[in-house]
Amino acid sequence: MGEKKRRSAGSAQAHAARSRALAAQSAFGPALEELVRALELAPEVDALWAQFGDLIRFFNFRHPLDTRLRTLLARALEHRAVDPGDLVRPITSTALSRDDPLDDPFLLRLMQETVIRDPRLEALLVAERRRALDGEALPLERLVAIAHQCFNTEYVFHETAEETRAVNSLAPGSDLQGLALYAAYRPLHTLDGAERLASPLTQSQIVEPAEEARLRAGIPILGEPTSAVSVAVQAQYEENPYPRWRRLPAAPAAEDRAPSRVLIAGCGTGQHAIATALRMPRAKVLAIDLSRTSLAYAMRKTAEIGVKNIEYAQADLLKLGANVGVFDHIEASGVLHHLQDPLAGWRTLVTVLQAGGTMRIGLYSELGRRAVVRARALIAERGFTPTPAGIRACRAAIVERSDDEFFAKILRNEDFYSMSGCRDLLFHVQEHRFSLRQVKEMISALGLEFAAFEFADSGMTLARYAGNPLDLDAWHEFEQDHPDTFARMYQFWVRKPG
Repeated sequence: MGEKKRRSAGSAQAHAARSRALAAQSAFGPALEELVRALELAPEVDALWAQFGDLIRFFNFRHPLDTRLRTLLARALEHRAVDPGDLVRPITSTALSRDDPLDDPFLLRLMQETVIRDPRLEALLVAERRRALDGEALPLERLVAIAHQCFNTEYVFHETAEETRAVNSLAPGSDLQGLALYAAYRPLHTLDGAERLASPLTQSQIVEPAEEARLRAGIPILGEPTSAVSVAVQAQYEENPYPRWRRLPAAPAAEDRAPSRVLIAGCGTGQHAIATALRMPRAKVLAIDLSRTSLAYAMRKTAEIGVKNIEYAQADLLKLGANVGVFDHIEASGVLHHLQDPLAGWRTLVTVLQAGGTMRIGLYSELGRRAVVRARALIAERGFTPTPAGIRACRAAIVERSDDEFFAKILRNEDFYSMSGCRDLLFHVQEHRFSLRQVKEMISALGLEFAAFEFADSGMTLARYAGNPLDLDAWHEFEQDHPDTFARMYQFWVRKPG
């Protein structure tokens, strides 16, 4: 590296460090300006792009965008280190300030890669899709983007009975306009002779589902579920594997010192397992789940990304035994609270963790899930069912009551905007929630040691918290005063003595 380039890289890192410090103080505008300077000095550094995505997600913008920012957003849309989900808010806010939001090329591109989480834009897409079904000619690029978005959301958008009848009578043949219109309501792989169709939607709607069906047949079985709750949870994720994702968020930096054997319990569709395997490239990772549909999705994405150190298997973590061996590190994030007895499941994992090993655990917070509890009460009151029609009806009822504080929180949750996400968020067949005092009791009962919390915005969170970071009683009191601290879940690390 030349002297000039070294100086630029050093200056870029200094700007990036100032950006992180400012963001931790919620000074997002100045933080963004520092980061823009860093990227202009060293655009080849992936870590700066990952930082850009993590920061830009807080911003609303108006059209027209500043030229510098527009250039960076264009690069971020295609950059491997940027989670496209982080670009939803800045791009949709810009598009919605235009006379015609669907004239924004950034928005059309983003609709291919992720789920757009905005009720106003959803209403616009529903109306635009209906216009196309009624015979109005839309630009093909726009209709294709709408079809991508509808597939990404698993067709969670409201559909009238008249639309259903009209869609059922569609015979698109090989006409691209007709195929895109059909794909805005139903996946192309449901058409007869789908394997022979060619369109901009073929890869996501025909080729990838076919590959998942092929992979599903060859998944090894370490043990099938036996309890009624496990069977019900399996059935849910066979119908609605979660989460459906297209691009991996920023690949984590590889750790030099990493465990040799890692277990991912409840790996779902593989996003978490792949990130862990990339972070620990020397580790042998076993990823298990109840759902073969979810596992097939994970296997396809693992091959697509080129990760070599993961093995997948169908298994019930309650039935793990000596046949799986022991592990240096276990991750169970978002799975134990869906068991009939979370403590029993956690205890099973402890038996296959070697002495001195670590665990990364994720559990729902009772306080953090207040909005979800309110929505589940509405579901019970109105009798909404966990079917596509029931989920659509529930979503409409929540949108109608968006002036309610808790329903407004649901509308800001990204999972509300896809079928599998909404079912996982609001309709799960089994859900436990905890306080930190209960978490402390479980950790003690299992003979584990609490090591640390993990926060997506650790700088901002710890800046508000002045207590001992290992004192769960103090964290419990902090949560009473800041009930949204663990809105997603408690994410923390524990260690097995030895």
